[in-house]
Amino acid sequence: MSSDDRIPPSAATPDTAPVLSLRTPEDVLRAVPGLVGRRPDDSVIVLGLTGASNRVRLALCAPADEPRDAFARTVADTLADEGCSAALAVGYGPPERITPRMDALREEVLRQGIPLRDALRVTDGRYWSYLCPSVDCCPAEGVPFPDPAASAAPALRTPSGVPVPPALAEEREAPSPGTVLPGAAEAGPASVAPASVAPVEGPERARMDRATTAAEARCARMWSTRDPGGHAAFASAFRAEGLREVRAAVAGAVAGRAPEGADRVAWLALLLLSVRVRDEAWVRIRADDAALHADLWRRVFRMADPAYAAAPGSLLAFAAWLGGDAALAGAALDRVARLAPRYSMAALIRQALAHGVSPKRWRPVTPEWLERNAPAEPGPAAPPASGPPAPQRSVFGPSEGPRKSAEPEGTGRPDGPPEAPEADGPPH
Repeated sequence: MSSDDRIPPSAATPDTAPVLSLRTPEDVLRAVPGLVGRRPDDSVIVLGLTGASNRVRLALCAPADEPRDAFARTVADTLADEGCSAALAVGYGPPERITPRMDALREEVLRQGIPLRDALRVTDGRYWSYLCPSVDCCPAEGVPFPDPAASAAPALRTPSGVPVPPALAEEREAPSPGTVLPGAAEAGPASVAPASVAPVEGPERARMDRATTAAEARCARMWSTRDPGGHAAFASAFRAEGLREVRAAVAGAVAGRAPEGADRVAWLALLLLSVRVRDEAWVRIRADDAALHADLWRRVFRMADPAYAAAPGSLLAFAAWLGGDAALAGAALDRVARLAPRYSMAALIRQALAHGVSPKRWRPVTPEWLERNAPAEPGPAAPPASGPPAPQRSVFGPSEGPRKSAEPEGTGRPDGPPEAPEADGPPH
C-alpha cells in the first residue's frame, strides 16, 4: 500500500471504496458536508489532494474566525507534511471573514509549492470563486447554490471520481447531544477528568526517569553493536525487539497481567517509536477485549516519559473509542495533542470522534494482514542518501513518530536514542 492511502486499517480497498466526482465547483460544494461529517457553517474547509488523479487525502476544517496567519501557516504546513500535491478550499461565511483567510492561504500554499485548484466562498445560498476570472461562469453577484448539506448523500453515491475516505462514507450514527465537535468546549458531564490520563508523579516518576535513561542507553548499545550493518541492521533489530515486547505485553494484558516494573514500561514505550511496532499493537485491539487493551496502554501512557507518550496515548484512545468510552478517548487525545500535535494516528481517531463514526462500523484487520502489507523484515532496498533518515510511514497512512521538538514544555529528552527507529520506510 502506498503512502497516498491516508486511511485507517478498517478502510475499504480502492476497488470497493465509494467514490465521488469533483469536476465542478458544485461537485466540491456537494461533497464537503460528507467529507467533514457536518454542516460546514462559519468555517473554512481545505481538501488536500494527491496523485495524478487528485485523490482526496485529508480534509482540514477551521472556524471562520481563526486568526488568518496562523490558520494559513498551519494548513499549508500540514498539506506539505502529508505529501499533498494540490488543494481545494471552501469558506462558508461573509466575505469580511472568509476573504482575508483565503488570501493568506493562497500565499502560504504558494510558499510550499502546492497549487490551489480553486478557492470558493459560500454566502447566503450563493458561491463565488477567488480564482476564476470569467464573468460567464463566476458572475459578480455569485452563483446560486442550494443548501449543500441537503445534497451530500447523492454526492457520496456518485460511481466515479475521487474516492471518499471510507470512514466518512460509512453509515454513521448521529452524534449524541454530548458529543464534542472541533472548536467546542471540551468540559462537561461527559468528559473524563484529566487526572485519569495524567503522567505519574512523585517517587513513581523518579523511577520512570531512571528507567527511561536506562532504556535509552540500552537502545544506544543496540546501535553500537550493529554499527557495521548501519541503519538497516539496527532498524531490523529494533523492530524485532519491539514486536516481541508488544506481543508479550498484549498477551499479558488479555490474561489480566499488567507489565511489571518501570524498566519494562520504559523500554516498551521507547520501542513504540517504530511505527511498525506501534501498528502491531494497533491491529491486536478487538472490540471484545478493548477494555483490557485500554488498561494496558493507559498504564504505559501515564508512566512513559513525555517524549515517548504519543504512541501509547494514541493506542489508549483507539481502544477506548472501540470499547465505547469516547470520553476517555477524548481525554487521551487531548494530552497527545499537547505532546505531539501532528501525530497522525491521534488525528485519525480525533476525526472518528468528531464525525460521530460508530465503533460498530470498524472492520478489524489481522496481524497476518499487517505482516503481508508491512513486513517486519522488508526486502533489500537501495542504500540511503546522506543526511537524516526519512520519517517512517505506516500502512495506515503517513504517521511520524513523536519528535522531541514537539514537546512544548521542554520535557523532551535531547540525549535520547538515535532517530533511526522511525525510518523503516513506506511498505509497498
